[in-house]
Amino acid sequence: MKNKLSLIVFLLFLALTYSSCKRNHSCFDAQLYQKHKGSICTEDCPGFIGCDGKEYCNECIANTQGIRGK
Repeated sequence: MKNKLSLIVFLLFLALTYSSCKRNHSCFDAQLYQKHKGSICTEDCPGFIGCDGKEYCNECIANTQGIRGK
């Protein structure tokens, strides 16, 4: 019984992890990443929310990681 519960919890964890990775992956823009991967960004940090819902210091930093704005 304990092994079945552990398996169910593990499978639930995998399902949640996969769904969150898939959601964030659709936000990644490979062309934007290629265009900005060598960019040097300023350190000003007004705050920028990416399409992945995470906050980046600024748009330049998000773009170097292939993340567009919301």
